[in-house]
Amino acid sequence: MAAISELARVATALAVPNGILKRGAALRGTAFFAKAAIRARLGSGRPFQMVNVGACDGVLFDDATPWLNRIAGSRAVLVEPIPYNQERLRANYPDTERFVIEKLAVTREPGTITVKTFDPAALESGKLPPEFIGCSSITDTNLMSGVDVWGEADGNFEKFKAFIKTIEVPSDTLQAVLDRNGIDHIDAFLVDCEGADWEVFSQLDLARYRPGLIKIEIGALPAAEIGQVMVKLKTAGYDVGLYAEDVWAFA
Repeated sequence: MAAISELARVATALAVPNGILKRGAALRGTAFFAKAAIRARLGSGRPFQMVNVGACDGVLFDDATPWLNRIAGSRAVLVEPIPYNQERLRANYPDTERFVIEKLAVTREPGTITVKTFDPAALESGKLPPEFIGCSSITDTNLMSGVDVWGEADGNFEKFKAFIKTIEVPSDTLQAVLDRNGIDHIDAFLVDCEGADWEVFSQLDLARYRPGLIKIEIGALPAAEIGQVMVKLKTAGYDVGLYAEDVWAFA
């Protein structure tokens, strides 16, 4: 039954007319993954490979990473610095040979870095909204400082403030992560780092890897860095679309 359900999902994604896909970046992304699933079932081409920086648990509020379980033989490097999320991520992607979990944050220099996150016990008990599972950050984002979401100017800030924790995690450059895992091609490159997204994406060598699909969360970025993301993509010849707080780009 599960196999039939997944096949139906792929068929539905492929049935969306091109005219609609052109107007919907996320729909186009779904079709991209569905085509990869078909190619994998036919045994054509090299194994599909994803790099996801800020993978969280690979399921929650994620419309891209779960395709790894629908694309036969797919492989991935999943970067996640938060121990609580690392455990959930491994449970969702248990094949250690196909799915490598890099337990670190991507930064411009190797070392360690301070990360703001939320108390795991509070997340498990339901004292915090489930979306907070994916809200850890190495930057002082609006979530933590209250610029646009909740924070000191928000009545909810005091209720959640006690559950914010600061932890030290290892860090490394993006290229070091790719080299360490022998990555010679990338089909899909995802970044969701709660404000550190440009810091990560700026390190990707587009001329060398040329991912077919790139998805970057820009909701926590300042305007100048959003502009830098767009300029890098457009300069490299990517077709760019927006959906909610994400940029979707296609080679």
